[in-house]
Amino acid sequence: MYVEGSARINPGGAFLNPKARFIRDVSVAFVASNAKAQSRILDATGGTGIRGIRYALESGVNDITILDINGAACTSIKKNTKANRVKAKVLNKSIQEFANCGGATYDFIDLDPFGGVSPYIYDIMKLAKDGTYLMLTATDTAVLCGAHRAACIRIYGSVPMHNELCHEAGIRILINYVATIAAQFNFGLEVKLSIFNAHYFRLFFRLAHGSSKALSTISQSGYLYYCQKCGNRSYEKGMLQKDVARRCCGSRMSASGRLWLGNLYDKEETKNILQYFNRRIKDEKEISIVETIDSEYDTPFFFSLPAVTKSMSLPAVSPKAIIAKLKEKGYAATPTQFDYSCIKTSATIKELMRCIKRMKNK
Repeated sequence: MYVEGSARINPGGAFLNPKARFIRDVSVAFVASNAKAQSRILDATGGTGIRGIRYALESGVNDITILDINGAACTSIKKNTKANRVKAKVLNKSIQEFANCGGATYDFIDLDPFGGVSPYIYDIMKLAKDGTYLMLTATDTAVLCGAHRAACIRIYGSVPMHNELCHEAGIRILINYVATIAAQFNFGLEVKLSIFNAHYFRLFFRLAHGSSKALSTISQSGYLYYCQKCGNRSYEKGMLQKDVARRCCGSRMSASGRLWLGNLYDKEETKNILQYFNRRIKDEKEISIVETIDSEYDTPFFFSLPAVTKSMSLPAVSPKAIIAKLKEKGYAATPTQFDYSCIKTSATIKELMRCIKRMKNK
């Protein structure tokens, strides 16, 4: 028997990953912060049913539908919902089959498949409406982060970045992909929360219906440029690359995109989730991760301090010390969830290098 939150789960013949508890805790906090008593939730990839069961027990929502294409998983879900005294509609159907039955739409849709989300996003949009909250997990990070460059181009229509920026670039490629599919259904995206943890990405959106909102979302994507020598990075929004030969340190910068260049967080949302964690979850390690996300300076792309100091032929510097120095100079500067050796700041690469030199010359 596996106990998590208010749920007691017997995996049976279904897959359950205890290491994914953090992301389920965040998801429960997100639903609890936004749901109403009459909300309808679809767990499109049920597994053991743990997410749907926790939503029912911890968010107060009673209208839960749980899908799984695997018969053994559905048997497990039915047993677990009964054991936890949760009334849920459990269906042994694929997302595609269910979406094409017609009629139903949901206030919350949770998609956590094995691998990538690309085979499901189009059909998921058929189940959405104005104001639907979409929560999705992607574990094909090797593709999105550039280890399989050709696959990323083929599946997501974007050139990835395979360096220290790859995880943030990957999550932004994924957001751009979802925005592109959503736009076909006249949905714009409001990005509420973006998380990179372990080997997966987890995204939380609110869908807003209307062609103008769809176009506004699409306009927030563009291209990232990266200098292999000094670690400088810059970006430009737009459908087409305007500065295809952008240069730094005497060389042409690497380019990645299209990718999302808007916000990764809704700070009101992150504060609500942090309050929930402090009140209900009370796990210090998990709270620390949420605190980092809540405090992160929300700008596209971070600076890798190891990469910058290496380019300067200098030993490593303390991220905490550099953040303090940059703040003294009036710049925004914070740690980032993507890598604790890196920082996000309003300073330019030249200003950052000057700050590092001053510290080393003392």
